[in-house]
Amino acid sequence: MTTFPSTAIHDSVTTLIDDLDRHPVYENEYFKLLEGTPWTGDTFDFHRANFYHRTEGTVKGIAHVCAQAAAHDDMDTLVLFSHILNEETGDGNRAHCHEVLMENTHNLHGQVEFGVAPMLVKEARESKLVIPETLEYRQRTLDLLSAGYHSMLGVAMALESHADRMLKICRTAFRNTNKNLPQDKFVHDVEVYFNVHVGDAGVEERHAADAKKCVVNNCRSEADVAAIAAAATETLDVQLRMWNAMHKAVTH
Repeated sequence: MTTFPSTAIHDSVTTLIDDLDRHPVYENEYFKLLEGTPWTGDTFDFHRANFYHRTEGTVKGIAHVCAQAAAHDDMDTLVLFSHILNEETGDGNRAHCHEVLMENTHNLHGQVEFGVAPMLVKEARESKLVIPETLEYRQRTLDLLSAGYHSMLGVAMALESHADRMLKICRTAFRNTNKNLPQDKFVHDVEVYFNVHVGDAGVEERHAADAKKCVVNNCRSEADVAAIAAAATETLDVQLRMWNAMHKAVTH
């Protein structure tokens, strides 16, 4: 059964969530670049490698949340994040798994628009295009996910809250460089990866709301709020450093 935090703790965590929603990561320079500057073959290849390596950790992190929620007898978090994990893995259909869609989307677009050779998601781990800040992002989020239950919840909330904005920006970048595919094929075979997240159903918005609900449910003290705040803030900070470094790499 869900137990609710005191009014004071609830106010603290609500303030935290509002503050995190105004983090500068949401208006970073790389996002602005993606919205207004079409990719070249080189900049697309660079983006794909770093986006792959960054995003490969998503399903691993969600699976970790599910395992830890079960271990901590946190039924509400287990139920909500199991639903998220099921969606990420295609509702039991491997072809609909979000990682598979991500790989197909990027490789088709890269080939058709830029003549860029395909790359498997797992190959990005060894790609020389992956910058140190992307490696730092993966390692630091992994460390924070393993640093304690409230730290883990802070990371999960930050990542789910960030995803909606990130995927909408990336979808715009793909739309801006679709020159060779008919619109219906583009939507069906390329844009599909983004639309399963940020289409009319608002999946990522629901994921963010569910993650925030799990955070609220698990705040019993100011120490809990502080642990969540530290991990969530650092997660967004290290993500911002990655986006800023990618912006610098393609503009200098």
